[in-house]
Amino acid sequence: MSDSLFEHTRQLHSDVEKLMEAMIDDILDDKKSSHKEAVLRDHRMASTVKLIQDTSKKLQDIYDDKNGSRSLEHTKMGGANVFTEFYSRLKATREYHRKHPGASIKLEDGATLPKVAPNFTGEENYCKYVDMHDLYKRYTNIRVFDKCNYYSFLGKFQKLHVVPKDKKIASREYQSYIQDLFTYMYDFFQKRNPLANREHFKAQIEEEFEQKWAAGEVEGWSNTEPQAEQDEDAIEYPPVDLSKFTTVESLEDLGMDYLKAELKRVGLKQGGRLQERCKRLFLLKNKTIDQLPNKYKAKSHASKAKSKAIAKLEYNIKMFYELLRPQIEATREYIEKKLTMTFEEIQTDRQQDTDDEESESEEEDDKQLYNPLKLPLGWDGKPIPYWLYKLHGLNIEYKCEICGNYSYWGPRAFARHFNEWRHSYGMKCLGINNTKEFENITLIEDAITLNRKLKKLASQKAWKPDEEEEFEDKDGHVYNKKTYDDLKRQGLV
Repeated sequence: MSDSLFEHTRQLHSDVEKLMEAMIDDILDDKKSSHKEAVLRDHRMASTVKLIQDTSKKLQDIYDDKNGSRSLEHTKMGGANVFTEFYSRLKATREYHRKHPGASIKLEDGATLPKVAPNFTGEENYCKYVDMHDLYKRYTNIRVFDKCNYYSFLGKFQKLHVVPKDKKIASREYQSYIQDLFTYMYDFFQKRNPLANREHFKAQIEEEFEQKWAAGEVEGWSNTEPQAEQDEDAIEYPPVDLSKFTTVESLEDLGMDYLKAELKRVGLKQGGRLQERCKRLFLLKNKTIDQLPNKYKAKSHASKAKSKAIAKLEYNIKMFYELLRPQIEATREYIEKKLTMTFEEIQTDRQQDTDDEESESEEEDDKQLYNPLKLPLGWDGKPIPYWLYKLHGLNIEYKCEICGNYSYWGPRAFARHFNEWRHSYGMKCLGINNTKEFENITLIEDAITLNRKLKKLASQKAWKPDEEEEFEDKDGHVYNKKTYDDLKRQGLV
C-alpha cells in the first residue's frame, strides 16, 4: 500500500469505478444470450458486487478516521511548506507506482470481468437441471418413505407432511436427510440466482412459519392431540414473577405444590427436593427456557422443541421447492425424454446441445463488427460505406434549441424532425402551433418573434365591422358603420 493515505483512498475509488464500468459493459454485451453465458454472467456480477462492497467498506473505515491518521496527514499537507510537501508526496507516489505497477485493479478498455468457476455438476448443466441422485438413494433407504423411481421422487420429495409425526421424531436418518435436502436446495438456489439474497428469502419463510406454528396451521403438524383433563379440585396457582425474588432461598416460601405447578407451566422438570426445585426455577430469572441445557427441561418441552425444528425444515423445503419449481420440472421432462432414448441417442443429444451453444457463440462473435468510425448500419446490419456517409451529409451536426439542444445528423434527419414529436412538444411548451411557417426555425427567440409577427399580420387582415360594414341612407348615400351611427345620433340621416 502507498505511504500516502490520500493516494490509497484515490486508488480504492478508482478500483470501484473500474469495476462498475466493467459490470455495465458486461450487462450491455448482447452476446450473453445462452443459458450458460447468462448464469456465468450472474456469477461474475455477484463476485464483482462483493468486491465493490469490500472496497467500499475500506473507504468507509478511512473516512470514519477512528485512529486519526487521515486528519494527521491532512494537517501535514498544510502549513508554510505546502508546495515542498506536495512535490515530495508526488515524487513518493510516482516512485511507488513505478515499483508496484499492479497496485490497482487493471481493466483495460473493452476488457471483461475476471472469469469465475462455479461448482456445477454434469447433471445440473449450469443449473438448468437439479442433481439429487445422492439424496434419492438415501430416500429409498429410509423406512418412513415408500419405494419409487427417480422421476417420481422429484415429484413428491417435498410432500413431507404425509409422514407420521411420531416416525419423524423417532428417526434420526429422516432428520439428517431433510437437513441435507434443505442444504442442497439452499445452495442450488444461490448457484442458480447468485444475485438474489437467499438469506432474505429464508428470513421471510421462517417468519411466516412462526406465525403458522403459533396458530397451529403448519401442514402435518396441527395440534390435534386431546388436552389432558384437569382435576376440578386442583388449585390454580398464578404465574410466579421472578423479578421479585433475589435469592434461591426466597423461593422456598412458595411451597412444594406451588413450585411443581410453576415448573410444569414453564416446561422444566418437576421432581426433586424443595431446594432443587427452587434452583431449577431460579435459572429462568435472566434467561429463557431455550437458553437452558436440556437436562433441566421436561421431556414434553424437549419433544416440542424437536418437533418445531423438524417442522421448520420441512416448511423451508416446501417453500424453496416453489422457488426451484422451473428447474425441477425441467429435470423431470428431461428424465422422461431420456427414458425413450437409447444410450447412443442420449450421447448424440448432449453433443448436439454442445454444438448448438458453440455455434451460437460463433454467430454472436460474428455480430461484433469492426466500426471504429461509428458509422450508421445499413439494411444488412453492417456499417454503410464512408463515401455514402459523406454523400448524405451524416457527418454534419444540426442542433435545435427548441428540442432541448438535441443533435440531428444529416440534412434529411434535420428536415424530418420538424414534424416529429420532440419538436412538436417543444413548440407546444412555447405556446406556439407547429405550422408550416415555423419550418427551419430552431432558435426559441426566432420562433417567438415570428409568432408575434404572424399574429400582428393576422390581426391586420381580420375583418373590422366598424370600418368595413356599410350602411345606406334614404337618399342612397353609403357610410361605414361608425359614421352612420354618429350621423344617426345627430339626427342627420
